[in-house]
Amino acid sequence: MTARSLADHRDAVAAALRPGLVLDVLLADAVGATLAEDLVAPVDLPPRPVAQHDGYAVVSTDTRGATADAPVRLAVSHDVSFDERAPRRHVPRAAARIPSGAAVPLGADAVVALRDTDLGVARVQIRRDVQPGEGVRGAGFDARGGSVLVPEGTRLGPRQIAAAAALGRARLRVRPVPRVVVIAVGDELIEPGASRPGGGVPEATTHMLSALVLEAGAKPYRVGAVPDDALELRGALEDQLVRADMVITTGGLSDGPHDTVAEVLGRLGEFEAVDLGLRPGRRHGLGMIPAGDRDVPVVALPGSPASAAMGFEAYVRRAVRVLCGHPNVERAPFRARARKRWIAPPGVVTGMPVVVDRQGGTLAVTPLGAEDLSLADLARADAVVWSGPDPHVIDVGDEVACTVWGG
Repeated sequence: MTARSLADHRDAVAAALRPGLVLDVLLADAVGATLAEDLVAPVDLPPRPVAQHDGYAVVSTDTRGATADAPVRLAVSHDVSFDERAPRRHVPRAAARIPSGAAVPLGADAVVALRDTDLGVARVQIRRDVQPGEGVRGAGFDARGGSVLVPEGTRLGPRQIAAAAALGRARLRVRPVPRVVVIAVGDELIEPGASRPGGGVPEATTHMLSALVLEAGAKPYRVGAVPDDALELRGALEDQLVRADMVITTGGLSDGPHDTVAEVLGRLGEFEAVDLGLRPGRRHGLGMIPAGDRDVPVVALPGSPASAAMGFEAYVRRAVRVLCGHPNVERAPFRARARKRWIAPPGVVTGMPVVVDRQGGTLAVTPLGAEDLSLADLARADAVVWSGPDPHVIDVGDEVACTVWGG
């Protein structure tokens, strides 16, 4: 058993995890992955002024004074086509029918919307005067040439994929979404909704952790609860290694005769049980299992939902973000004032779950209890206040730093 501070354990876990290899993938396969290059506009987008909507390209001064009762009548010079390599020169005192997104003829400076015309083919009635630039997206409206639309390290979602497609990129260099296997260990555990003679404890911790892993940017693979049996646990782990970039276990870490996690992981590879300077949750672990030509890191968390959640927020989230290749691994804190007094014990880092509300115009927090946190309190906590390892008393009205409790 190794005693370790939270800061040292956080560094050890982060060192055991490395971002995945950079791959060149199809655009459709890049969703959720982390961009491994800056997405740069090679030229202005659009490269020349284009129509914002279907209508008629005109010189704005040719529509001066047009109203519904006294429309301006212009000859229709031509239909603008996407097949043209370059826009034509605009004919004075004329209008050109133009579809949305097509290049505006040279010399035209506005596009009249169809609803403001009689939809004429040879001649068109313009029923409203327009201003220069109206109905036109200028060159570089979407992006200037050389500008970074999406920086390296961004998790690719729908909007970033749209930006890549608009640049004409069919493939992107990314770090794929890491796969995190989550396993609960305990003889007492049953699946929610299941029953067995003598009863059991519905397994909740891995459901929570899987949601937290997903929220952090990785792909969770939750395994049903595994009993405290060395052969069954070893079999479950070996079955999952083929798809795991990381394994998280919960429970099975105490000194009881039936707790098998440390024993099994130690035989499969390297594993160290840690008496961690973190409350709630004391027993944690870190290991590495060989899987062919690679090593799979294993993080062991306590079995209680509150302790596992606190461990995840204290150091596992950061490790998952590192695994994903995200540059921003920490949550930004916010400030609030304490509604109640509490004491942070010496020698450990204490995570105090709190409920956030407003006291006048100021954010305020109410502590819920660190060592003995009920499931009801766990569900309604909004944030965490971290204290220690130096002893500290938080009095009513003191300003404290909080981090949002995600998931």
